[in-house]
Amino acid sequence: MADFLEIRNLSKNYGIVRALKDITFSISRGEVHALLGENGAGKSTLIKIISGEEAPGSGSLVINGEEVRDFNPARAMASGIAMVHQELAVFENMSVGDNIFPGTAFLSAGGFINQRKTDREAKALIDLFGMHISPRQKMDSLTMGQQQIVEILRCVSTGREIILLDEPTSGLNREEVGKLMEIIRRLKGQGITVVYISHRIDEIKEISDRVTVLRDGNYVGTYVNDGKLTETELISRMVGRELSGTLYSARTEDGIATGEVVFEIRNFSKKNSVADIGFSLHKGEVLGFFGLEGSGTNTVSRMIYGLEAADSGEAFLKGQKLKKLSPDVLVSAGVMYLNNNRKSAGLLLNSAALDNLSLPRLKQLSDGFFINRGKMTSHAEKYIGEFNIVIPSVYQIPRNLSGGNQQKLMFSICMGNSPEIVIINEPTRGIDVGAKGEIHRFILELIGKGLSVIVFSSEMPELISLCDRVVVMAKNRIFGEVHKGGDMTQEKIMAKAAGSAAVEA
Repeated sequence: MADFLEIRNLSKNYGIVRALKDITFSISRGEVHALLGENGAGKSTLIKIISGEEAPGSGSLVINGEEVRDFNPARAMASGIAMVHQELAVFENMSVGDNIFPGTAFLSAGGFINQRKTDREAKALIDLFGMHISPRQKMDSLTMGQQQIVEILRCVSTGREIILLDEPTSGLNREEVGKLMEIIRRLKGQGITVVYISHRIDEIKEISDRVTVLRDGNYVGTYVNDGKLTETELISRMVGRELSGTLYSARTEDGIATGEVVFEIRNFSKKNSVADIGFSLHKGEVLGFFGLEGSGTNTVSRMIYGLEAADSGEAFLKGQKLKKLSPDVLVSAGVMYLNNNRKSAGLLLNSAALDNLSLPRLKQLSDGFFINRGKMTSHAEKYIGEFNIVIPSVYQIPRNLSGGNQQKLMFSICMGNSPEIVIINEPTRGIDVGAKGEIHRFILELIGKGLSVIVFSSEMPELISLCDRVVVMAKNRIFGEVHKGGDMTQEKIMAKAAGSAAVEA
């Protein structure tokens, strides 16, 4: 395969932080080229340069034999490059067809959009890629996976020759991941180059022709995925050391927690949503929740924190019935909640880390009516140190941090409020293996301090390693639970999550 995109000696600094250091490698036409590295390795910076969102400090790009002179999105578009971000850029109130062909793609003689032709051309693309949706469907009626594929179809419709996919499966279920893999293979068959950025090494091994590894802004190497490339080899190249054993930090204790019940939900139901949800959390326990897409786990995580109202049911905290279940009541009672989307609901991305860390503790960090900046700074520096957050200063905004450091910042904000119970949603989604290990250690350290934790996760190995018990949901209700030291296996969990009649019986 001929080189289509050449990266030559690219370097990029952000102030004193050097994000890329003399990166050189090439990408061939019509290949699936994976980009792998821990958060902070430089992947995002490199992709932003290729897509024209950033200009390098030094070095160059050569696309199809021509050196790039201007680094901007218009140039990238003219060069045949399209980017599908992890946070999708879709028009949710418009139809599928209008998203695939936005703007003035097909105009009638009178200057009006030719809707019939737009829908016809959109349907041809939808059928080509085996999608079972209508061009007239509204985008907000689609799953995240379907929306992601529609955005890819938009790239294909405009004749892009290179498609950059940033963490494309982070919010997809298994079926949608399989569909995406099939579409990537079809794109490759059409001669389209795909650059695939992911932390999921099993996916990279399945779909890529070659893998380029970055570490700390440096180029480590490009490796042919010939079937002999192992997960252990890739991880050691990512982190710069050999790893032994499991990727997950596991609890050593087996058995069911017998401490006092600190949080209990009884008979939570919501029409057309979830039914008869009940569980208890013991002191010093990690309780997990697992369910396939549409099982109701996300609704349950919101309802038990008062972010979404239940039609019926009761909540108890340390044996006392809560008259009102709301975030402000729970925060005051020492219950904190980590959202599964740190960018839309977890952090103030454009406010300093100092401000993010101080917000839940403003009363304690103030002298009367005035905020004490010295106390704020000391508080922020303490938790940045405790959670090993890599950040130039307390004034850095979270938007410029890697995903792993953003996640650790969210943890530190919660811990700064001295909670007794923490509810965590997707603790390691979209972060690298090194940061994942740190997050797991943080969770286990909480248990060591006597806290209690509820973890909602789509990663079964994560739940099996961390949890004393895992509650499994299917068909919008609890379908059973498994216990550490007993029946906590991926096979048992999946059988329950699939709503197996044999399990139910």
